Amino acid sequence: MKEWLRETHGPSFELLRHFLLRFFDSDLVTSRGQTVLALIGSGSMFLIWFPFFTGPLKDKYIHLSALAVPGPYRQALRADHLWLITMMMSAIGLLTAIEWQALFPSLGDYRTIGWLPVRARQIFGAKLLALLIVATATVAVLNLLPCLGFPALSSGRWAFEASLGARVIAVGRALVAACYFIFFALVAVQGILLNLLRPRKFLRITGTIQGLLSASMLILLVLSFSIGPPLANVLVRPAVAKWLPPVWFLGLCQTLSGDPDPEMHVLSHRALVALAASVAVVLGAYVVSYRRHRPLTMEGVSSARKERRWHGAVLDLVLPDPRQQAIVVFLAKGFASDGPHRMILMGYGGFGLAVLLSGMIGMLNLVDAARVVAARFVYAHVILLTFLLIGLRHLFSIPVELRANWAFRITEGEGRRQWLRAMDRFVLFFGALALAIPFPLEARLLGWRAVSESLLFALFGLLAYEAIFSSWEKLPFTCSYLPGKRPMLLVAVRLFGLLAVVLPLVNALLLTCLYNWALFAGVAVGMLAAWVRFYRSRREVWGEIRLRYDESPDPAIQGLNLMK
Repeated sequence: MKEWLRETHGPSFELLRHFLLRFFDSDLVTSRGQTVLALIGSGSMFLIWFPFFTGPLKDKYIHLSALAVPGPYRQALRADHLWLITMMMSAIGLLTAIEWQALFPSLGDYRTIGWLPVRARQIFGAKLLALLIVATATVAVLNLLPCLGFPALSSGRWAFEASLGARVIAVGRALVAACYFIFFALVAVQGILLNLLRPRKFLRITGTIQGLLSASMLILLVLSFSIGPPLANVLVRPAVAKWLPPVWFLGLCQTLSGDPDPEMHVLSHRALVALAASVAVVLGAYVVSYRRHRPLTMEGVSSARKERRWHGAVLDLVLPDPRQQAIVVFLAKGFASDGPHRMILMGYGGFGLAVLLSGMIGMLNLVDAARVVAARFVYAHVILLTFLLIGLRHLFSIPVELRANWAFRITEGEGRRQWLRAMDRFVLFFGALALAIPFPLEARLLGWRAVSESLLFALFGLLAYEAIFSSWEKLPFTCSYLPGKRPMLLVAVRLFGLLAVVLPLVNALLLTCLYNWALFAGVAVGMLAAWVRFYRSRREVWGEIRLRYDESPDPAIQGLNLMK
């Protein structure tokens, strides 16, 4: 087999091989194969959570099956089917959004194979086949465990279908159909925009759409765990269900499982029609756009923009040092660029918003009624500020144009301190905006406590910034990036500890401070002292360290960093 693969087998096969091998390559990642390692690690990170649901699900359905009436069992099963479908659709949608640039042939593909004696339809045909192969493999891997495990865990005497094999097939068909629908629907969106928009607008708009899709899918993924029988009963109402694709495929799952409800049959029909329509649109988009896509990609977006004099006047007033001005402009242009960087930032914002919304749902049962409003503001500030800083640190690690960092390398000794100081001011400016924008609403609802809350969170934000950027030794957007450098399991454990232990303790402490002046004064003074210490220690080494421009795997044996 290896010998056969080493041989050449015609243009169609070689094009397919090219697209399959390079499907997960990205301009953001400077080492081939690192994206695959990160995706495999992410998949394994999700798989390890399924055993945690095994015991509770099994116990729940044993209890519901022992009841004298079938209603509670079937309502719980319907809600869990909706949860499973929503979770799988969100996961596939998130992966599709991450690989947004790989859904159609890219500029790199044309540079590699555009000079070869192949037709445009051969390129698009091979790309479409590679897309289907990767999508099928992803859908199969993600759905294998839920399709086999959930029907076994949810067995009971009140199930519509007594046979375990029939239930596995029903759940599997519904989940696979739902995942294919969300995948083809997102590809169809890009195909339609490709044929309707001009090149400049296409690249700008699709970059924004990619970020919004990533944020939306993360929100749905997190909030899917809040689906229960009460919410499911609301979502399956005809007036609501017609706008919700996961509910359509819930109808398909229920129909295949033997549910006689006529509303489920209507939703099942709608799901099949939607799936067929999305596939048809994708095929049509590929057929129509293969002649137009190459000039569109080659043309790109012009970087020429009109200069505005007032920008320079504002920078001269706020940042007199020209080195700091240069870094601020560089960072602003990096944020304004279209595509993956915007997607990553929106993804962190979406995940933070999802955690915030899920926490708001259960807050009424944990906090006194008189403190609910203050608790919500405290929780919102802690969650959003933390994820903003973590997202910015991750975003700064990803290069915009790696080969252009020579301009910083040759002048690093003259401007390193000013560059890092400008980066601090840039980040803290947006952190101050995050506190200032909601302040009028806080003052209206909380009165004088809004001032003390803002002071607490200003100190908390400064301390969190110093903690998150304590080991930062780069200039934003200039260093190579290795996404698979840290094991995803370790990342998952840290994230779980942050969400389940650290942030709840911080929320409880800060909320208590708002109602206890002695504790408020002690915590404020403690955070101020800790910030001053971190601030000084981090800035003392600015003149000694050398900025990092090439990311490398962690060594097997850690050194003492004596050569810095």
